[in-house]
Amino acid sequence: MSSSIVSKKSYGVDVASFQKENVSYTGAKFAIVKLTQGTGYINPKAKAQIKSAKAHGLLTMGYFYANHSGSVTRARAEAKYAVEKAKAYGVPAGSYIADDWEEGSGNSVNGGASANTDAVLAAMQVIKEAGYKPLVYSGAFNLRNHLSTSRIVKSFGTCLWVASYKVMGRQDSADFNYFPSMDGVAIWQFTDNYRGLGVDGNITLVDLKISSGNQSPKKVNKTVESPSQHPVVKWNIGAVAVVSNSKGAYVYTSSKLDKRESDKLKPCGSVWQVLGFENGAVKVGKNQYFDGRAVYVKTNPIAYNDAKHGVAKIVMPHTHALDAPKADAGKVYGLELNSKVEIQGRVGRFLRIKEKHNGKTVYVTGNRAYIVLY
Repeated sequence: MSSSIVSKKSYGVDVASFQKENVSYTGAKFAIVKLTQGTGYINPKAKAQIKSAKAHGLLTMGYFYANHSGSVTRARAEAKYAVEKAKAYGVPAGSYIADDWEEGSGNSVNGGASANTDAVLAAMQVIKEAGYKPLVYSGAFNLRNHLSTSRIVKSFGTCLWVASYKVMGRQDSADFNYFPSMDGVAIWQFTDNYRGLGVDGNITLVDLKISSGNQSPKKVNKTVESPSQHPVVKWNIGAVAVVSNSKGAYVYTSSKLDKRESDKLKPCGSVWQVLGFENGAVKVGKNQYFDGRAVYVKTNPIAYNDAKHGVAKIVMPHTHALDAPKADAGKVYGLELNSKVEIQGRVGRFLRIKEKHNGKTVYVTGNRAYIVLY
């Protein structure tokens, strides 16, 4: 009999027609089975895979591959089609169904974040009304740049299923140093080759539970205000501390936290460069320390690894993409102030832009485009 609850930090898989009908994978506690694509395709193995997952005691869920792009009408039709198959093939009522919304195979993500979000929300509402819990799946970049995850999370609670890989290839466990931090994540897909078994690997960030009825996700009352979750920093800043206590935080003159620098609180959301850690305290200056419980620490992998990928925000006007990683490089095209650009590593202080221009790699100067810490 399938499980009805899986605790957070449990591993699971998602399967489609590329995988075998026997859904048995070492360490997996849940399985997400592809049901449909658009309104004309059914995974020919779906029924058998659902039956097998349940027989192996896995919490069993489903997903459909979206072809609806930013169309509310198509989104509703595709979700309805997926729900019909979920019920027919045995996905338990009160379980989860995800809208797999990504670029390609009939789906476009470039129609504008507002329209895209409207469509995804429409699909999720159909799923909810059918007695299932809705999720939305996509890569971290798509979620951040082509959807309003704040609107989605506000409507459906913790419902994001995000894909982001440390490396391509085999991963046996999730390395949370590479977790794509964002609000509302329920499941993280961390590899496309779990334990070398040729199947996507996932880990839960929350308890997953099959429940009866058609109830909206309960809102969690936060005890602290949410500070700026994604500060931007120069490429060579290794880490920052963001004050997270809603009332602010005191600066102390030693790591023992036994004497305040002053009685004035540093405001919630303020950002400080991290210089080190001592006795559980966060050092932010000469004889300046925060209580580690009052701040979030965000690290910048770009500062340590010149091959890391990331997102940079243009912070100065009149910034251009350059044709080479050098000070006297030619200007290729302009980059709008406050816009974001995906990068794939750096050469010194020059950030390598992912999107090529006329087949050639271009760069942006690291003191004009700061790294977004996700």
